[in-house]
Amino acid sequence: MLNYSLQIYILIGFITLIVFVLVWCLLYFMFRVPNDDREHYDDPPIFYKAFSFFINVIAFYVSPYVNEQTYERYEKKIIHAGVEYQFKPSHIIASKIFSCFFLTFFAILVLYLFNQNLILVFLVSIFGYMYPDLWLKEIKKKRNNKISKDMPFFLDMITLSVESGLNLNGAIRQAVDKSPNGPVRSEFEKVVRDIKTGVSRSEAFRKMSARVDDQSVKSLVSSIIQAEKMGMNLGPILRSQAEQRRIERFQKAEKMAMEAPVKLLFPLVAFIFPCTFIVIGFPVYVMMKDAFL
Repeated sequence: MLNYSLQIYILIGFITLIVFVLVWCLLYFMFRVPNDDREHYDDPPIFYKAFSFFINVIAFYVSPYVNEQTYERYEKKIIHAGVEYQFKPSHIIASKIFSCFFLTFFAILVLYLFNQNLILVFLVSIFGYMYPDLWLKEIKKKRNNKISKDMPFFLDMITLSVESGLNLNGAIRQAVDKSPNGPVRSEFEKVVRDIKTGVSRSEAFRKMSARVDDQSVKSLVSSIIQAEKMGMNLGPILRSQAEQRRIERFQKAEKMAMEAPVKLLFPLVAFIFPCTFIVIGFPVYVMMKDAFL
């Protein structure tokens, strides 16, 4: 009996030691990660704020194993979405891993409590892994829409400044000072900053074209660079570009208006029509039932 009790105590002590070692190793590997210095970064979204510690730990250990092509691809996505002052590519990759595991665990817990089919966990895991990519795509889309909306007004201010006697650099600085905050102002501020650091104006505009994945901006940059090479007057070119951007914005609005009825078709058929038929058909059903009875 004594030997049996001794074995139990030894087993409990051994299990306690293993748990202690595992917890110590986990804490060691977690807290040896250097603090993420965000002094010069913009505020991230709430998902990253809530789980920044775990995301930084994953990013620290996963980054050495990310190949260069994947890193460059996410770097371009971040720049095109305009969040290069919020995230690094390693943060996005770590967010994909963390959101996959977090949503999988949450889905297993919820589905188990409600006795539901656990096959849905697989779909939730895929969504969790793809969520950061979908978020970047949505942010990029909103940013490009904002650029398309604000670009004509910004070009009008540059055109007025150029036609009043300022050179292009001074006109851009004047437009940046007078325009409201937004992605267009941010991009032209970077152009001004690049020029101040000694980058040629053509190269500064090419960098802006690379940062914005939008065909209208690439067309604008190409026209400005071509005009400078040919020594042409920039006033009429900028005015025509502003008018072209305005026409493109109206065409996009018309396209969205024509697509609206098609997009409304599924909600009408799936939700509104059945409710309408129920409201109309129920009194008819009651009247027919009373008549036959």
